[in-house]
Amino acid sequence: MSMGGPSQTTTSMPPEFQIPYISDLYRMGQQVAYTPYTPYSQQRYAETAPLYQQGVEAAQQVAASPGLLGQINVGGQNMGVMQAYMNPYQQAVTDVAKQAAVREYGSGLQSLRSQAAQRGAFGGSRQAILESEAMRNLGSQLGNIQMQGSAAAYDKAGQLYQQDLQNQMQKAQSLQQLGLADEARRQRDLDAMYQEFQQQRNYPAQQAAQYRDIIFGLPGYQSQSKYESSGNPLTQGLGLARLLYGGL
Repeated sequence: MSMGGPSQTTTSMPPEFQIPYISDLYRMGQQVAYTPYTPYSQQRYAETAPLYQQGVEAAQQVAASPGLLGQINVGGQNMGVMQAYMNPYQQAVTDVAKQAAVREYGSGLQSLRSQAAQRGAFGGSRQAILESEAMRNLGSQLGNIQMQGSAAAYDKAGQLYQQDLQNQMQKAQSLQQLGLADEARRQRDLDAMYQEFQQQRNYPAQQAAQYRDIIFGLPGYQSQSKYESSGNPLTQGLGLARLLYGGL
C-alpha cells in the first residue's frame, strides 16, 4: 500500500460504526506506547541456602581429613588417628591372653621342676636349659599375642575411621540436598512473584489487543472498492491502524 502520491489501490473500508472504536484503539495504543518501562525491583534469584553452604563446608572438611597415619584434634588435643580410634578394650583383651600364657608357663615350670626332683636332678644343668627354653618360648608367645592384638586393634581402628568419614560425607550430602530443596522452593516463590509482575505490566497491552479482536470480529466489514489515493488523512490513518493492529 502506498502512503504517498496517487496510486491504484484496493482496500476495504470499515463500517462507520467501527470508526469511533478504531479511534479508541489509537488512544489505547498511544497509552501503551507511552507507558514508561517499569523495572522489576524485587529479588529475582534465590540466594544460596545456608544448609547447602554448611554441607559444602562439611564435605570440604571430610576431603581434607588426614590419612590413617595422620594427626587429628580430639578434645583440643592432637593425637594420631589410630590412637584416637583404637578401642581401649582391645588391649585389655590382649592382656588377658598374655596373662593366660604366663599362667600356662608357670604350670609348665612347676611340672618341669617336679620331674627333675623325681629324677634327682633338681637344680642341675639340664633343668636350667629346659627352664631357659621355656622362658624364651614364653617371651615369643607374649610377643605374638601382643602383635596379633595390636594388628586387630589397628585394623578395627582403620575401619572405624573410614566409616566415620563416610558417615560425615553422607551427612554433608544430606545437608546439601536439603539446602538445594529449600533454595528451589524459594526460587519458585520468586518466579511466581516475577510472573505476576509481568502479567500486571502487560495487562494494558493485552486489554488493547482483546479490544481490537472484539472490534474487528464484528460483522459488516466485508466491502471492497477501488479508489485513487489522495493522501486523505482518514484513509491513511485507517491504513496505519491495519499495520498497527493487523485486523483490517
